[in-house]
Order: sequence, then structure tokens, then C-alpha cells
Amino acid sequence: MNYQAFPSRTRSSDDAGLGGLALLAISSATEICEAVPELQARGFFAAIGRRMAALESLDGLSDAALLSMRINDFWRALDWGEARLELTDEGIVVQHTNLPRDIAPDPRGHWATMLAGVLEGAYDSWFRALGSGPALTTTAEWKGDTLELRHGR
Repeated sequence: MNYQAFPSRTRSSDDAGLGGLALLAISSATEICEAVPELQARGFFAAIGRRMAALESLDGLSDAALLSMRINDFWRALDWGEARLELTDEGIVVQHTNLPRDIAPDPRGHWATMLAGVLEGAYDSWFRALGSGPALTTTAEWKGDTLELRHGR
């Protein structure tokens, strides 16, 4: 990976520091993924996701359409794509698309690992805040460019 692969400085104040943030994010993901076991890295990223989810309280929501709208408003504000929620007999399935996958060269896939962990933590936190029981779990798996999250048994 080389420095020129990251977004260059622009004159727009909206993009201030994006290149540096991309470098920090991918370097952090790489350092964590290469320094600790996979399960521990995933747990660390999930904890970050729970912290992020705490910024968007979903308390009191009981309507799936409103839940989807609030979650998507949160991700759009971060420019982190959008989610489609499906309620099934086995639980909730989330198809999260248009995540920022190409922020920098990442031949080992650490950025994708970090995204999966962060979103797994965020969705798990939201579903628990809405009353999900301790027997239910949230798992994330990449299916092409879509991150599929499942919350259930």
C-alpha cells in the first residue's frame, strides 16, 4: 500500500481530512487484525459498532418501517450505504449495501472484516434495545458487495 492510493487533499471543507481518516482507518484495521486472534478483533470492532449505535436511540420504535427509516438515516449521514430489513420466522435479516469498500488498497481484507464487525455490533445493539432476548445472536457475512446480517437463533 502506498500513500498515493488514498484520497488526496481537496479544497472543499466537506472533505477535510478524508485522506488522513482513510489512512487511519485502514491502518487501524490492519494493525488490529494482524495483532490479535480473529475472534478478538471481531469483538473489538463489534464494541465500536455498539458505541456507534448508541448515538441513534431506537427506543420506543415498534414499527418495522420506522425502524428501517431511522437506521437508514443514520447510515446515510455517515455515507455508509443503506439497509433493507426483512422479518422472518427465524428472526431479522438485514441486507446492507453500498458500504464504503474501496477507501484504500486492502489486499488482506481487513477493512471488510472491520466493517462486518462494526455493523454486527451496531445492529445487535439496536435489536437488543428493542427487546431482543439473550438467546438471540447477530452474525454478519459478506455476500459479494452486500453485508448480510442475521439476528435470531
